[in-house]
Amino acid sequence: MSIQTFQLLQTEDIDISHMNAREHHKQLHILPRLHTNSIRKTLRVTNIVIIIATLLPFIISNLYYSIILNQYQSIIKNVYSANNLSSRLQDEMYTTIWNVVSGKTKFEDNAQYQLINNIRDRLNELENNATSEDNSYLIRVARNTLDTIEGYVNKIGENILAGLPVRENERLLGEIRSVSELLYDVIQKFIAAEMEIAHIQNTKIQRSLELMTVFQMILFTSILAFLIINYKKLNRSINIPIYRLKTMASQIAQGDLSIRVEKPEISELDDLTDSLNTMAEKLGMLIAQNIQKQQNLQKAEMKALQAQITPHFMYNTLDTILALAEAGQNKDVVTTTLALSNFFRLSLNKGRDWVSVGEEISHVESYLSIQKMRYGPILDYKIDIDKTMLNELMLKILLQPLIENAIYHGIKQTRRPGVITLQGSLQTDHLVFIIEDNGLGMEDSALEHLRENLSHYDVSNPESGFGLYNVYKRIQLYYGTNEGLFIESQYNKGTRVTLRLPIITDSNKMQTPV
Repeated sequence: MSIQTFQLLQTEDIDISHMNAREHHKQLHILPRLHTNSIRKTLRVTNIVIIIATLLPFIISNLYYSIILNQYQSIIKNVYSANNLSSRLQDEMYTTIWNVVSGKTKFEDNAQYQLINNIRDRLNELENNATSEDNSYLIRVARNTLDTIEGYVNKIGENILAGLPVRENERLLGEIRSVSELLYDVIQKFIAAEMEIAHIQNTKIQRSLELMTVFQMILFTSILAFLIINYKKLNRSINIPIYRLKTMASQIAQGDLSIRVEKPEISELDDLTDSLNTMAEKLGMLIAQNIQKQQNLQKAEMKALQAQITPHFMYNTLDTILALAEAGQNKDVVTTTLALSNFFRLSLNKGRDWVSVGEEISHVESYLSIQKMRYGPILDYKIDIDKTMLNELMLKILLQPLIENAIYHGIKQTRRPGVITLQGSLQTDHLVFIIEDNGLGMEDSALEHLRENLSHYDVSNPESGFGLYNVYKRIQLYYGTNEGLFIESQYNKGTRVTLRLPIITDSNKMQTPV
C-alpha cells in the first residue's frame, strides 16, 4: 500500500549562520489589509432590512384599512339606523297620535311620548355617530322638528283635558303629519349624505388598493435589487479574503515563510488569519530550531515540523472553502473555516510536543470534519474514545497521519464509500488506539514489505511510507519502544493500525526525545 508523504526538511548541508543572517535581513511580505464587513453583520443587516421592508408596509396597510373599514361600517350602521327610523316615522307616528285623538288610546297612557322619546334617542345616537359636521347639523334639525311635533302633542293633551271638540285636535293632527313628513325628509337627506360619504370611502379604498399594488411592486423590485447588490458584496467579502489566505498558503507551501496577512475584518476568518500568521512565524522559528536539533539526531527523527501542517492539505482545504463560498454555502464556509483554524491551533500547540488525549482527538475531529466536507458521502467516520483516558498525555500528531494514510491509500483507492473507525481505550499502563478502514487493503507481500520499511526506512525515497515511518520513529524516539505501532491488512477488505503508547507518569520524560 502506498503512503501519502510529508515534505522532508533537507538540512544536512545548510549553513546555520548563513541562514540566520539572511533571515535577519529579510523583510516580511505582508499582504494588504482588506476593508470588508463581517459576514454575520452583513447577514444580520440583510435580514433586518428584509423584515422591516416586509412588515412595515403590512402593518401600515392593515392600520389604514382598519380605520377605513371602521368608518365604512359606522356609515353603514348609521344608514341602517336612519332607514329604520324613517320607517317608524311613516308607520307609527301618525297612527299612534291618531289613536290618542280618536280615543282608542288614552292620552294618560303616554304611548305618544314613549314613541317621541324613542325617536329622540335614535336621533341622538345618529348625531354621535355622524361622519361629518353637516350630517350632525341635519340630525339637530331633525331633533328640533321632533320637538315641534312634541309641542303639538302637548297641545292635543291640553285640548283633551279642556274638553275641546275633536275637530280642533284633528287640525293639530294634520300639522303633526306635515311636520312628520318634514322630519322624514330631513332623515332621508341624512341617509343620502351618509351614502355619499360611503361612496367616497369606497373610492378611497379602491384607490388605496391600486396604490398599494404599485407600492408593493416597487418594494419587491427594491428588495430584489438590494438582495442582488448585497449578495455581490457578501460574495466579494468572502471570496477576496479566502483568496488572499489561499495565496498565503500557496506561498508557504512553496517555502516562503515571510508572508503575512492582516486581519480582513471578517470575524469568521480572524482565527484562521491569526493561525496562519502564527503558523508562518512559528514555522520559521521551528525550522531554525529543528536544524540545530537535527545535527544531533538521526535523519529519521523528523520532529513534526512540516508533518504538523501539510501545505498540500491546507491548499486543498482553502480550495474547498473557496468553492463553498462561490456556491453561496456560507454556513459550510464558517464550519470548515473554524475546523481548519482549530486544526492549525492544535497542530502548533504553542510549540509543545505533548498534548492531552482529548486535544489529540479534537485535532483528528477537525481534520476529519474538513475531509468530510471535501469528500462528502464518499467518506464517513466513527470515533469511540474511553472518557477516562482524555486527560492522559501523549505525543501530539500521532493519530492524524494514520487517519490521513487511511483516507488517501485506503478509502480513495476504492470506488465505494468508505468508513474510518477510531477507537481508544485505557489498558493497564498503556493508551491503545485502533484506526481501521474498509479501503483497498494490502496483499501479504506488500504488508510484509511495509513492516520491513518501518525499521529500514530509505529517506531518499519518501514515497515508500514516510507517514507511517514518521509515527513509528517518533514513538521510538520519545517513548523508547519499538512495539508502539502494529499494522494488519487484508486485500480488498481494509487495514487496521494499532497504536500502543505507554502512559507518561514522569514529566521529565516529556522534555526531549529519549
